[in-house]
Amino acid sequence: MITEHCRFQLEATKLGREVVFQVTVFQKEERRRKKLFAATQCSDPFHFLIQFIIREAPDFETLLQRFVGQLEHRGFEPERMRMRGEGKWESWRPVPRGASADTPEAAAAAAARLAEVRGGPREADAADEAVADTPDSKSSKARKRG
Repeated sequence: MITEHCRFQLEATKLGREVVFQVTVFQKEERRRKKLFAATQCSDPFHFLIQFIIREAPDFETLLQRFVGQLEHRGFEPERMRMRGEGKWESWRPVPRGASADTPEAAAAAAARLAEVRGGPREADAADEAVADTPDSKSSKARKRG
């Protein structure tokens, strides 16, 4: 079942222009799991339409960080945001700048947690360390194997 989770507005600037994104966050519940989805769009002088889509975020903080990451990737500078609560908009506040859920460091931490859950941490061997230091690790790994 899909229901509305919340609404928020986020103000960002790009090329000296302020854009206010209005985002409705939906919650999808399947097999007792809740996932959040959101989408919004805008245009700028160089693009007719820019869409921002966030799928399957486990919580609102992750969804917000993914949205902010997409904005920054497209050249927007997030300034402030406000939530809609109890039928009216709350006051504006700065956009939280936590560690993004999609950074390489966060992905490595998530992979380490997953490895521990699946059977304990794996010990790195000398071949892994040698490959990790090379600039082109995929081709180096293929050359080592044969």
